Amino acid sequence: MAAVNRLLPGSEGLPLVGETLDFAKNVFAFIGRRRARHGDVFRTHILGSPTVFIAGPKHTATWLDPTKIQRAGALPGNLLALFGGDADIVPLLDGEVHAQRKRCLLAAFSPEAIAAYLPGLESRMEALLAKWLENGEGPVTAELKTLAIESLAESVMGLKPGGPELTRLLAENAILAKAFTALPINLPGTAFAKGLQARDRILALLEGVVQRHIDSPPPDGLSRILAAAKVAGAPLDAKTAAREMHHFLLAGMIVYAELAATLRVLHEHPQVRERLRAEVLAHAPSGPVSPARLRAMPYLAQVVDEVKRTCPNVPMSFGRAKTDIDIAGCTIPRGTLVMMAVYESNLATVFTAPEKFDPERFSPERDERKRAPDAFAPQGAGELTGHKCAGFDFATVMMQLFAVLALRTATWDLPEQDLSIKWVVPPEHRSGLVVRWAKAKQVG
Repeated sequence: MAAVNRLLPGSEGLPLVGETLDFAKNVFAFIGRRRARHGDVFRTHILGSPTVFIAGPKHTATWLDPTKIQRAGALPGNLLALFGGDADIVPLLDGEVHAQRKRCLLAAFSPEAIAAYLPGLESRMEALLAKWLENGEGPVTAELKTLAIESLAESVMGLKPGGPELTRLLAENAILAKAFTALPINLPGTAFAKGLQARDRILALLEGVVQRHIDSPPPDGLSRILAAAKVAGAPLDAKTAAREMHHFLLAGMIVYAELAATLRVLHEHPQVRERLRAEVLAHAPSGPVSPARLRAMPYLAQVVDEVKRTCPNVPMSFGRAKTDIDIAGCTIPRGTLVMMAVYESNLATVFTAPEKFDPERFSPERDERKRAPDAFAPQGAGELTGHKCAGFDFATVMMQLFAVLALRTATWDLPEQDLSIKWVVPPEHRSGLVVRWAKAKQVG
């Protein structure tokens, strides 16, 4: 394969390894430093391949153009193995095959489906908040991870928290997660080998879950997906559907980082917290939180969108140049690995003071999203029917619901602790984010 055009700014790094070692230390910092040095389009050599990163809404149209970027063959082998070892999952499909599969998967996240999930989500979050209030103080990160996986698994697959299948999934996913940041060495005893073994157990469990849904479909997201696929004339077999559910769990788990970020920013920005609390108490002071109640709180939507924009949960998305691509006055050769820098794109200068947490940037008067197409793309750019995360709306509603329940139930602060970031994917607070809770004063 031809090398990346030398006119493109960047570096090839060391012989053989390129810049992989620096990349592996801290993906976010790697991208951020090079973007600051070279601009929104730069070349590197990582994971054994010449690679180009692109960032910012100015170049999003290139990223979304199916004649220029393909997803097939873009995911590195170690990550593909952990995602199931088969490229027949929606993030790695192109063209009509992708479009048809995506339409089926979106059946699990329609407005009607999400509305049906809300009571279960609310019950689970209320129980967790009650536990935190009873304990008074402690780290929340691990329990937010559990909340994220349990919420998706119950909503989409009907798996009950505390049940044997979901308990096994939580344990196996904890093993699998360590493999994503381990050296991809498949030798006995290594974290990567243990991750592959956990993947096999996860897929076997999920195949059983899918087969039950095929035989006797309950009213949940997976049944909606299977029904949509059947209507489309492309029914999903148990193995394929299980890999998609595995992908859902891996992708959906990252919402825990945004829930943690919500707690932190509302502690650090008391004026935002109190304005949001007032809106919550005006529109949803008690009782079930319906979609209509959430829609009645515009400031809540602004705050959640700003948390999404500023939370560093996903560093990049993978693609490959389908043809020679002219960009920024240079050429990316066909076949080159191309990565969209997701987090860096949300810090683009199209936003006023992008490093600042400012929910007002999404107010009707300012709405900085309108300054450029796809300026706001925390879970991928474009339409939901494209390569944007299928769970975008589900994650939004989950974050909104969590904020509403927390603000009307409790007050909190962050005691002295190490709030530095451990730059895994998604990043975590080294302290586990210790929160001190107190019961909110009742109004009325």
